[in-house]
Amino acid sequence: MFPVLLALLPAVAAKTLTVDFSTFASSGLTVAEFLDQNQLYRSGYTVAPEEDPYPHTFMTENVDIQGGYLTLKVSGGTQPGGSVPSAEVGTYDDNILYGTFKTTAIASPIAGVCHGFFTYENDCQESDIEILTSFYNTGNIYVQPGLELTNQNLQCDHTQNTNTAVPYPADPTTGEHEYTLEWSASATKYYFDGQLVATLNTNVPTEPSSFIWNSWSGGNVKWTAGPPTQDSILRIKKIDLDYQLA
Repeated sequence: MFPVLLALLPAVAAKTLTVDFSTFASSGLTVAEFLDQNQLYRSGYTVAPEEDPYPHTFMTENVDIQGGYLTLKVSGGTQPGGSVPSAEVGTYDDNILYGTFKTTAIASPIAGVCHGFFTYENDCQESDIEILTSFYNTGNIYVQPGLELTNQNLQCDHTQNTNTAVPYPADPTTGEHEYTLEWSASATKYYFDGQLVATLNTNVPTEPSSFIWNSWSGGNVKWTAGPPTQDSILRIKKIDLDYQLA
C-alpha cells in the first residue's frame, strides 16, 4: 500500500533558468522579445511608500541590454515632487517554492540607489540580497554598511525583520561578482562569489514566489539615500536559477 500511496502523490516540478545576456547581440531579437523568450518580464508601475521622500516608477525603457549586460537604470536628476525613474525585471514563474538563485553582476558606483535580487510574494514573504550604493563601506545612524541580507518579517512587522549587513569580500563596483540566494524550508543562505557569508534561520519565506531583480531609489536616508544626481546602472551578466515549483 505504501508504494501505491507514494505513486499517487504529485511530483515536485523542478526547473532551470539560465540566461547569459552576452548572447543577446547575436539573437536578432528586441530586448522585450529576448526577455520574453527567457521567461522574464519588465515592470511598469509606481511605488510610493509613505516613509520615502520620493516615489519611484519602474519603467520598461529603463531596462536594456548593452555590451553583453542586462542594464537596470535609475535615472539621475529627479527633482522634488517627481518620481524616480527605476527598473525591474522578474520571472514569469510566480509559484517558485525553494531553490538556488545566482546573479552575476557589476554594481553601480553612483550613490543613492538600491539594487535588489530577491524572492517575492508580498512584503511579508520576501528574502533579499540588496546592494545600497551609498553604503558600501560607511553607514549612518540608520544603515550599517555592507551587503544587506534580509528575510522580511512574516507578520509584516518590519521592526522584526531578520537582517544582517556583511562587509563586501571584494569591491562590487569594479568587476563581475556572483551573488547567490539559496532558499530552503529551514533557512536562507547567502553567498558572494561562491563563499557562504550568512545564514538566516528565522522569517524564512513559506509561500510560492517570483524572483525579481531591480534598481530604484526613494531618497530615504534610512535606506537608499539619494536619489542619484546622475544615471546609476546595475549591469547583470548572467542569471542561473534552479528551483522547484509549488
